[in-house]
Amino acid sequence: MGIVRKICFGVFVLLILAYIFIIVSPRIFPGFYPFGIKTAVVLTGSMSPTVEINDFVIVKKPDDVKVDDIVSYNEDGNSMEVLHRVVEIDGDTVVTKGDANNTNDKPIKLSQITGVYVGKARVLGNVLSFITQPIAFSVIVVVLFVVLFAPYKKFKKQKGQGA
Repeated sequence: MGIVRKICFGVFVLLILAYIFIIVSPRIFPGFYPFGIKTAVVLTGSMSPTVEINDFVIVKKPDDVKVDDIVSYNEDGNSMEVLHRVVEIDGDTVVTKGDANNTNDKPIKLSQITGVYVGKARVLGNVLSFITQPIAFSVIVVVLFVVLFAPYKKFKKQKGQGA
C-alpha cells in the first residue's frame, strides 16, 4: 500500500496548493500575480463562443492593451472581474464588449484593467468548479486524509492474528 499512500499524498498536496493558488490567493491579494499570471473560472456566457461558462482562463498582468484584446477588469470597485473584448480605446478610456452581447459595455478607465487573456482550459474549469464546491472539496480532503493516515500496518497485524 506504500505506492497508493504516496500517490494520495501527492494528490493531497497538489490539491491544497492548487486551491491556494487558484481560489484563495486572488481573493486575498487581488493585485497579486504569482508567476506573472492570474487564473479564474468563467461564470457567464458573455464571451461565447470564444470563452464558455466554466472555462478555466489565464490572464497575464497587462503591459500594453490594444483593440481586440480580451481583458479582465474590475467594474466600479466590484470584486467580481469581467472578461470582455476591447472594442475601442480613446486615451485613458476603454470600451469593451462581450462577444455574445449586442451592446458595448459602459466605458472604463485603462487603470481598471487587471489582466490580458492568455488562454483557457475547458476541462480544468469544470473540474475546479466541482472541487471548489465546499461539500465536494471537504469530501475529497477527508478521503485523501483517511487514505494517507489510515493505520494500514495495525490493520494488517490484527487481520493476520485473527486468521
